[in-house]
Amino acid sequence: MFFRIFSILALSAFCALGLQAQSLEEARIMAEDGNTDDAIEMLRTLEAAQPKNPDISLEIGRLMEASGNYDGAREAYSEAHRKGSNDALIALANLACQRFETDEATGLLEQYRESLKPKGRGRKARKAAPDNSGDLQERIERVENLLARVENIEIIDSLTVDAEDFFRAYRLSPSSGSLRAPGEVLPADFPVADPTVVYQPESQREMLWAAPDTAGVFQLYSASALYGDNWEAPQPLGDHLGEGGDANYPFLMPDGVTLYFANDGENSIGGLDIFIARRSDDGFLQPQNLGLPYNSPYDDYMLAIDELTGLGWWATDRHHIPGKVTVYIFIPSDLRQNIDPEDSAIASRARIDAIAETWRPDTDRDALRQKILALGNERTTRKQEFLLSVPGRGVYTSYADFRTAAARDAMHEYMDQLAKYRETMSNLAMLRRRFAKGDADSADLILQAESQLDAARAELQTLRNDVITLER
Repeated sequence: MFFRIFSILALSAFCALGLQAQSLEEARIMAEDGNTDDAIEMLRTLEAAQPKNPDISLEIGRLMEASGNYDGAREAYSEAHRKGSNDALIALANLACQRFETDEATGLLEQYRESLKPKGRGRKARKAAPDNSGDLQERIERVENLLARVENIEIIDSLTVDAEDFFRAYRLSPSSGSLRAPGEVLPADFPVADPTVVYQPESQREMLWAAPDTAGVFQLYSASALYGDNWEAPQPLGDHLGEGGDANYPFLMPDGVTLYFANDGENSIGGLDIFIARRSDDGFLQPQNLGLPYNSPYDDYMLAIDELTGLGWWATDRHHIPGKVTVYIFIPSDLRQNIDPEDSAIASRARIDAIAETWRPDTDRDALRQKILALGNERTTRKQEFLLSVPGRGVYTSYADFRTAAARDAMHEYMDQLAKYRETMSNLAMLRRRFAKGDADSADLILQAESQLDAARAELQTLRNDVITLER
C-alpha cells in the first residue's frame, strides 16, 4: 500500500515537472513569435500554480528584460532569488551591468560568488558550486571604463521608425552623400549582406556596403565606377574592421578618410557598436569604439554626419520596440568633451533616458529641425572642381572621389600649381598686348614668362602623373 501511494505521488510529481517544462517551452516559443505579453501571462498563471518554483520567475524576468521592462525584470529576478535561485543573482547582476549600474552589478556578482563557497564540515560539507557568471566580471570592468568617458553630446530630437528602412529617415545634404537600399544601386551580381545599407559619396562614383565572405561573416566592401555604367569588382576594406564579428553599415565622411561603421566583434559592449576608423595609404587603420552614449548593450549602427547642417544621425534598438528602431539626431563636435564621471546622472546620460537631459540653453533646436525639414532628400547638381581621368577608375570631378589621402593631397598640390600656371599665362597675354602696342621693353619679360610656362607645363605633367599613380 505504501509503495503504491509513493508511486502515485512520484508519478504526480513527474507529471508536474513535465507540465512545467512544457509550459516554459511553450512560453519561450510564444515570445519568439512576438507574443511576449501572452507568454508572460501564461507564465504568471503557471507561477500561481507553482508559487515556490524559481525557474518560472526567472523566465518571466528574462522576457520582461527582453521587452525593455527593466523594473519588472528586476522584480521577477528578485522573486526568483527569494525562492532559492542563485542564477537569479547572475541575472540581476547582468541587468545592472546592462543598465550601466556597475556598483550594483559588482555587489551582486560578489554575493553570487560568496554563495558558491563550500558550506558545512565533515561528511555533510557541501562542495563549492560551479561559477556560471562567465565573462560578467570583464563586461562590468569594460562598462566602468566606458563610463569614465561618456561624451557630452546634445541630442536635439529622436524618431521611431520602421527598422526595415530606417535609413530613409536620415536627411543628408548632397555633399554628405546618400544612403540607399542595395537593390537600388548594387549590380545584380554583387554579393550583399542582409541587411545592409549602401553608402555613396556626392560623386556617386564609389559604393560602400557589407557582404558575407566565404565563411558567411559580414565584411565591408567598396567598388568604384568605371566608364559608362560599369563598376569595378568589389574590394574588401579589411577583415580587421569586424574584429572577429560582423562589420556593417558604413558611412564615409567627405574627407575620404574618416569611416564610421558598426561591428559586433570583441570590442563591442553588446550587439552592434559604432566604430571609427581612418584611412591611410595602406588602407584603414585599427578601428576604435566610439563609446557612450552612442553605444549600448544592444544594436547601435549607421552613424552619419552632415557637415553642411552640422548634425549627426544614428540608429539603435535599445528601446526594444518590435519592428522599430530609434534614430537620434545630435550635434557632433570636432573636439570631444566628456561628462564628469562623478556626475550622479552619468548612467542616465549614458543610457539616454531622456534627450532633454542633453539640451543646452543656447541651442535653437527648432531652427535646426526646420533646417532638416527644408533640406529633405533632394539631390542637387554637384559642383565640378576639376576633371581628372584615372585609368581603371573613371573620371574624377571632386576631391571626394579620391580613395587615398596621398592622392588627394597630391591633387591639391597639382591644383595650386595649375592656378599659378594660369596666372602666368594671363600675365603673358597682357605682356604680348603691350608689346603689340609698341612697348619694346616687354620683350624680355615675354621671353622670361614663356620660359616659366615651359617649366610649369613639365611640372604639371609630373604632378598629374603622381596623382594617378598614388590613386591606383
